[in-house]
Amino acid sequence: MRQFSWTRIVGAFLHTLILLVLTCHAHAGEFNKTLSTGQARIYYPSFSPTACEVIMLGVGTAMSNNNYSKLAGKLNSYGYIVAILDHNPNDITKTDAGKYLALAKDVKVNLLTWLNGTGMTCSKGVAHWVMGGHSAGGQAAQNAVGNNPGLAQAVFSIDPYDVSSAALVSVPALYWGFDTTTCFVDKEKAAKAAYYRSSGKRELVRVNVPYGVSVCGYSPKYFHCSFTDGTCPACTNCQYPPSSFYTEVATSVNKFINAAFYGTWSKANLSFSSNVPKTIYEGTDRP
Repeated sequence: MRQFSWTRIVGAFLHTLILLVLTCHAHAGEFNKTLSTGQARIYYPSFSPTACEVIMLGVGTAMSNNNYSKLAGKLNSYGYIVAILDHNPNDITKTDAGKYLALAKDVKVNLLTWLNGTGMTCSKGVAHWVMGGHSAGGQAAQNAVGNNPGLAQAVFSIDPYDVSSAALVSVPALYWGFDTTTCFVDKEKAAKAAYYRSSGKRELVRVNVPYGVSVCGYSPKYFHCSFTDGTCPACTNCQYPPSSFYTEVATSVNKFINAAFYGTWSKANLSFSSNVPKTIYEGTDRP
């Protein structure tokens, strides 16, 4: 019979705790900024690239800038600075492109100053500003970037809300979406439509959503709010995505930025291994 060992138990516990810390807290630090144009929550990594890449994400309907820390942490692990923007705080509506534009401009002007004293430095400044958003924030970002050349060097948006008639963007663009409609976001007017509203290097990662039984009944395993830390107000499938889901989204962003700015643009360079069933569309591909 094996003897009971407190040493073995404590060692296993500490090992698990370390893994949890490394997995859940990939970002070195975070802080909030409140401006006249809105609120921004900044997540920064534990190391300093020579030239920084900054990803700005506008929040979705009824969401706040505190609802995307899991995704931000995974992006930090690749060295990206992440700014979660609430361009219309204290109001559930987040589709206003003018307000998104004003807050994004303020963050661009002040970000490097805010980082002073954090240990995070960008000795050669910001290499690229990548702007987008989730849901309503994605619509706001599409219009802000499309109507204001030079605002951003790339777009990354997550299941944007009704961009079927939004502005056309000409910078490299990455969109994540679903092959089913959830949370009243029409799959034909969301990421797929945004992909067609992009005229440059473009990519669509569409999750082929499996269904299963949960406490909500027969529901999708992944849905419109899977990118958030938990769920969205009045919209849930009663299934929380695994940590690996956020990892895969961050991996795709890293592949996208490298292919768009530092390597060769091709579907092969955009592809990544995945436990999430998905289809990648690129360039002239027709979803």
